[in-house]
Amino acid sequence: MPSEKLLTARRLAVPIALAAFAAAGCGAVNVQPKIPRSSPRLVSRGQVDSPLTKIHNHLACMRDAHLDVHVVSPIKLQVDSAPSGPTVMFTPTAGAAQAAQIDGNSQGAEAIGPALLYPNQGSPGELDSIEDCLDQGVQG
Repeated sequence: MPSEKLLTARRLAVPIALAAFAAAGCGAVNVQPKIPRSSPRLVSRGQVDSPLTKIHNHLACMRDAHLDVHVVSPIKLQVDSAPSGPTVMFTPTAGAAQAAQIDGNSQGAEAIGPALLYPNQGSPGELDSIEDCLDQGVQG
């Protein structure tokens, strides 16, 4: 009959082997940071689609509509100046924007796809142009 030490060693062998295998795999992927040409300040471990410009370029649409739009962050746009001008915040998905409304985390905002539009004191013409730009590609 095997000794207690041998049985304990056998029980530990599999977890130790799995831990060694997992540790050996760490660092196997060599990801180089990519610096977007449009914004050299933003650096990530890989290329991430910007909600401002992916698929339907909302930022370009608003600029083409002659709106005075400013990029505040990778997920926030400000039309005219704060706090009176409309603000657009992008969430990861359209469902997340709707959830923020339902939870009461975005009072006064209109969910348009993955975007939350805070109208503030924006003019009806500005708000129509912003809504048209954010509505591009929204289904349903």
